[in-house]
This record gives sequence, structure tokens and C-alpha cells, in this order.
Amino acid sequence: MSVDFQSLKTFDFDNSNPHLWVFKDSTTSSRFRAFYVQTEGELNSKLKEFVKKEIDRITEHSPYTYISQNNENSCLTLDPSTTDFSNLKVLVDRLESEHRISESKDLKGAKGYVVKFTLNGTTVYAVKRSTSSWKTSYPKKYINMIFSNGELSAVENNSFSIEKSFDFYVFGNTAFIANKRGFESAMKYREEYVAAFSQLQQSPSFSNLFSDLSPIVEYVGNNSIQLRRMAVIEEKGIYNRPNFIQTLQRVNNARGWGINFDNANDTIIPCTETVKVIMQVLLDHRLMSEITDNIYDVPDATEI
Repeated sequence: MSVDFQSLKTFDFDNSNPHLWVFKDSTTSSRFRAFYVQTEGELNSKLKEFVKKEIDRITEHSPYTYISQNNENSCLTLDPSTTDFSNLKVLVDRLESEHRISESKDLKGAKGYVVKFTLNGTTVYAVKRSTSSWKTSYPKKYINMIFSNGELSAVENNSFSIEKSFDFYVFGNTAFIANKRGFESAMKYREEYVAAFSQLQQSPSFSNLFSDLSPIVEYVGNNSIQLRRMAVIEEKGIYNRPNFIQTLQRVNNARGWGINFDNANDTIIPCTETVKVIMQVLLDHRLMSEITDNIYDVPDATEI
């Protein structure tokens, strides 16, 4: 991934050929429909201009995890073959002239768009989900207007705009995620969290930890952050360690965390007052400083 990152940083966007594709959701196995949109020279220059600024802005990268976050100068890296991008790539790699749209109505309902920057057989895929700025039609109760030359005028055509940023880029064998929320929305990653939590509830190694699983399920609900945390809990699987319940009881008593146990059945008794603590323990995010002996709940814990 480091090699791909350096190659992305040095890619010659100025001399590349941009190709704009819009994509929509589909009920077929391919997941998407995609259409090529012809763009004129000035727009192509602007696309190159802002993609260069965006790539220059990104100076570091770290692996994507369910709860990792990036800052304004970083991105998260992921194998794109593990995402729905594989299906989208097949579509946007088709011959442009055979899939070109001819009317603006074909842009309606777009899930997002991909700009392919191609040079000497090498391609950078820049992907953006649709946002409120991507407007190809307006409700009839509104009048589309433009302020020009000192006066306000009605505009009859269905214009639209493109934001000067992308949610993620794919180059070589790496996806570089600049906007995690946009990436997960476009690639429907939240659905993966929901499915993962549903499967986790059916796993005896997890469900048998508790006298009653319902307080956990209610606490997580449909909250995206909590669903991500549950995916991390499953991924780490510290509850599968030998004598986990006995170890947790010992530490809980020593630290006064207040977690309740059914000693007869060696299970945790979750409730609304302790479920947050239980989550932090299962995440392995309740840590103690060796310097101060203070106990902290941390947003993420990277093993060193």
C-alpha cells in the first residue's frame, strides 16, 4: 500500500485523460448501473486542478478499520476487492462510446460519480457519492434561479454542480479513503455492520456470555457508531480467551466497575447502567496508565 500511495502522489494528472461516469443503484448482482458523461475541455481542466489539490493535501495514510478516523491530511487504506468497488470498476472500464448518455434525465437518481484519470495505461479512479449539490432536477414548487449581471433570473435548464473533492481513490491494489462517511455510503458499508451484528447475536460464543442479550441489542440499536464497535468486538474476539469471565470478574471487583454476574451460570448480567462499560471491556478500550494508575476509556486502542 505504501508503494501505491507514493505512485498516487506522483501521478501526472496534468497530462491524464479524465472520463466521467455516473452510477446508480441496481437490484442486479452487479449492484450498480453506470453511464459515461462526455465532458468539455474547461471542465476537464478543473477536474484535474482540484484532484491535484486534494491528493497534495493527503500526506499520510493508515489502515481502515471499522472505527478508525482520518484527519484533514490523512486517508485510510483498504483492499478495494473487499468492497463493492469491484462491481463498479467492471462497469466504468467499459468502452465509453457505447455507454454515453445523451439526455440530462439519464443523470437523475445518480448514487454518485467516478472520474477516471488515465495516462499510459495507468488509471486513478476518483469516486464521490451524490450529495445535495448534485441536482439534475428541482421540485416544481421551486424556481431555479441564477444571479448574474446584477439581476436575478429564472433558469429553465436542469443544471448541476460537482464538489471539489472526492470520497476515495483507487489506484493499483489500494483504495485511499479521504471521506470515510462518503465511502461507506457509496459502497453500502453500513449494511455490512448491520449484517455482522445480526450474525454475532446468533453466535453461541458471544450470546452465551450474557444472561440476557436484549440490553446489548437495545443499546446498539441502529446507531452506526455502535454497530461499528460491535464489528470490532467480533473482530478482536477477546471474549473467546480461556477463563475470560473469571478474569473479568476479578478485574471488575478490583476496580469497582460495577458489572454484575450470574455466578451460577458464569454469565454477565447486562443492564442499562453497565452496558457501556461492558462494551468498552469487550473492545479492550478500558485501559490503565502505568504512570498514574488512572483508568481511561479510549476511542481506539492500537497495540504497540
